[in-house]
Amino acid sequence: MLERAFALGITHFDVARAYGFGRAEGILGKFLRGRRDQVTVATKLGLQPPVGLAGNAWIINAAKQLLSPFPALLQLAKRGGSAMEKSGMFSPEAAIQSLQTSLRELGTDYVDIPLLHEARLTDAANEDLLDALQKEVSKGSIRHLGIASDFSKLQPDSGRLPAAYDTMQFNDNAWRRNLPKLANHDSRLLITHSIFEPAAQLRAAIKMHPQLAAESSRRIGADLTDPDVIAALLLHYALRSNLRGVVLFSSTNPGHLAANVKQVHTQRFDDDQLEYFVDVVDQVSGLQDVARARAEGVA
Repeated sequence: MLERAFALGITHFDVARAYGFGRAEGILGKFLRGRRDQVTVATKLGLQPPVGLAGNAWIINAAKQLLSPFPALLQLAKRGGSAMEKSGMFSPEAAIQSLQTSLRELGTDYVDIPLLHEARLTDAANEDLLDALQKEVSKGSIRHLGIASDFSKLQPDSGRLPAAYDTMQFNDNAWRRNLPKLANHDSRLLITHSIFEPAAQLRAAIKMHPQLAAESSRRIGADLTDPDVIAALLLHYALRSNLRGVVLFSSTNPGHLAANVKQVHTQRFDDDQLEYFVDVVDQVSGLQDVARARAEGVA
């Protein structure tokens, strides 16, 4: 998948020590050999993978092979593994140790953007932590500093992000339009993710409300009963919303990967079409609110 993504023109890769039960950085490291200067890499600080048996590569491979015929069980095992991760480790010592481990696993002498994983603004503003990270910037082992948190942790009333952090990564999509709410971000690189989060809800609503589907399809000029059209609209909204930044998506399907890249190179939807799509998203959200209120009333 990494080789295929690179061949299709993708040059930014987001990883973390804890992904893949602690194996993801090593896998990415093998891919980076011979092309390190052609890509940018973001990894995480403050997140530690499972240790002991839970982090044993042999056990993980065996579990994957045993559970591969049972996707639901495999997903349950992955969630269980994620629950054993340690997070919120933002002491200077823990951050530098994590960085050194990441450099070793990635097989590189620098990380383009180490991101504080699910940190609060007060965590990022810790003077001792910031001083330790800036020393690594001076040494060249870090190119840029950043924070990767749920948008709720980046609100102005929760503190102020020091100027040294020139990258912010957070969730943003047509359903949760967070980027326009972000203040004082013009000088920062913005990385957005969770762009396909609303897809399942939109597909279900379109199926349940044929009149909405017909009218919306007519106005947009595309068939919203086609799941691929909904995915394409979500992707184009994300690209248009974050024009000067980076838009992340994850995939284990080569076909989906190629389809997403193909969409990037098309001008499939104009501003008017995307604006009406956002209206459709808001209508679906309203319908869900009504259904929820009715259910609570019955309860």
